Amino acid sequence: MTLLAVRTSLSALRSLATPAVLRLMGIALLSRTVIAALPIVLLVCMAGPYGYGIAAVVNGTYVLVLALLGPLRGRVVDRVGQLRAFTVMGLSAITFMAMVAVSVDNVWPWWATLVLVLGAGLTTPPFNAALRTSWRQVVAGKEALAVAHSTDSIVEELCFVLGPAGAGLLIVLLEPKQAYALTVAVYTLSTLSYLYMARRYRLGTKATATGHGWLGALAQPKMYQIMIPLVVMGCLLGGVSIYVPAVTQARGQLIWLGPLLAMISVGGVIGGVAYGLVPNTHGLWRKYRLLGVGLVLPACLLLFADALWALGALLVLSGLFVTPLYISAYLLVDKEIDGHVKHEANVWVGSSANIANGVTAMAVGALVAGQNWWAARVLLSTVAAIGLAGFVIWLKRSRIARVTSESHPSHPDNLPLLPRR
Repeated sequence: MTLLAVRTSLSALRSLATPAVLRLMGIALLSRTVIAALPIVLLVCMAGPYGYGIAAVVNGTYVLVLALLGPLRGRVVDRVGQLRAFTVMGLSAITFMAMVAVSVDNVWPWWATLVLVLGAGLTTPPFNAALRTSWRQVVAGKEALAVAHSTDSIVEELCFVLGPAGAGLLIVLLEPKQAYALTVAVYTLSTLSYLYMARRYRLGTKATATGHGWLGALAQPKMYQIMIPLVVMGCLLGGVSIYVPAVTQARGQLIWLGPLLAMISVGGVIGGVAYGLVPNTHGLWRKYRLLGVGLVLPACLLLFADALWALGALLVLSGLFVTPLYISAYLLVDKEIDGHVKHEANVWVGSSANIANGVTAMAVGALVAGQNWWAARVLLSTVAAIGLAGFVIWLKRSRIARVTSESHPSHPDNLPLLPRR
């Protein structure tokens, strides 16, 4: 590395020490931690009066609503600005979450609680998208922006260590209903803090309403290729998020709830740091597919993980590839997707995983409600095996295509029949 490159890197790192970046990073840590804890606390809170079957349906529906409407909420924020959108959406979400606590405390019919949970999901502001689009406005230069995004990815994964661990601790120390109420209070604090930052630093300027019709980013074929590994990841994480609370509670070992769920993100933090240190010896697409293989290989063994220590070990191994997959997905969006739909495309990175998350959560919830622990693990291992087969086929096809292109280089006599764009 040249002296100039070293100085540039040091300057980019120093940009993280500015008050605006530090404050925004602090809010990112707080908001994402509480968002990671909320579904877990809600699940255990509802399991008391309604049982894990109903709780899993409500929890899965909440995750699905968040995922399916994430891109739409991203468009709203783009068009009206972060401050206005977050004020209306944030206060509405807080009101619905508070009413959920009231409904569970008074044991309202489960469908009434579901309606309130849906209201919270419909109005929850897209914190992650807003934070990612705000870095460009508080740092200067490409190097500083890259450092901010890399640090943000590590912080985000760290939040999914702190969130489940904090949720598990609250559930052990407090009644589940009290734990949920406290979590909603912290969510309120993080929302108000971000509104203050958005007003002070004029975050989220209004964007021009352009795109590919109502499909938006989904009108571009490359977007679906980016989403495939994330869907597989979401299927696995959604099932685990239901299986772990249910099995630890059934065995009277709730103390392991937080640590076990945090294992994925512990691996994610390690993997994220390693991703930045290991030289890029493969193309970005090939690396993306290889990371998918790394994610599902340990998960194929989940059917054998009856012991909690074995489950934790496999979750750490799979978690090593979670953050690198997300980082690669964001880089591919930046490289492959048109600029006027990139904000929505970035939202789809998370939403594609969360949609699959909600579906698998419901399926595993139905199994664990009947104490079918082995069947739940078999389902997760089957998903991983299907994903593994898909990634291997994808890698072979891409290798064949690469060898073919190298064997038949472009030549006037070898032009494609259809024009390229």
